[in-house]
Amino acid sequence: MSETWEAILSSPTPKAWIDRALDSLDILLIDHAHCEKKAATSAISLIHKYPHYNLAKYLSPLAREELLHFEQVLRLIKKHDFQYKNLKSCKYAKTLYDASANKEPDKLKDTLIICSLIEARSCERFHVLIPHLPSSLSSFYSRLYKAEARHCDLYLDIFSEIFSEDWSQRLKRLSSVESNFINKKDEFFRFHSGY
Repeated sequence: MSETWEAILSSPTPKAWIDRALDSLDILLIDHAHCEKKAATSAISLIHKYPHYNLAKYLSPLAREELLHFEQVLRLIKKHDFQYKNLKSCKYAKTLYDASANKEPDKLKDTLIICSLIEARSCERFHVLIPHLPSSLSSFYSRLYKAEARHCDLYLDIFSEIFSEDWSQRLKRLSSVESNFINKKDEFFRFHSGY
């Protein structure tokens, strides 16, 4: 049986992205650190924006775990003698959010689906990189792979609990947007960029 992340992604990561990742381990790790930080921020933002749904019971632990991952990636960056710095973001998340609804409650519905898709793509990219990475990175990404899979499921579970409706059509539309983005040539390499 497929894991959730496999079922909700419309296409796999292109080989050209994997090749760029292996040639750009510094950018991969630095941008990965930013992704973990943004994931924590997104979870906290949802708690703040939708207090009436009591999202804290789900997303506060997730935010703490994402910040722990952020700290772990920072240590890996230092261990590999790379320099943590700010990077210009790719347009991955913006592209997904631009395709989402503007009015509530559809905006929250789409946001939960988008968060799940982002976690799913992270999970899939860890999965495809693990066989090619040095042992220190592959063992770390193997552990993170399991966490991202849980997070992917969690956002879909939150959707189902709050709205008690099928999310498959909403997912299909947003997953198609996500797939189109990662299958296009990108100006620069990032963890969630195209190739």
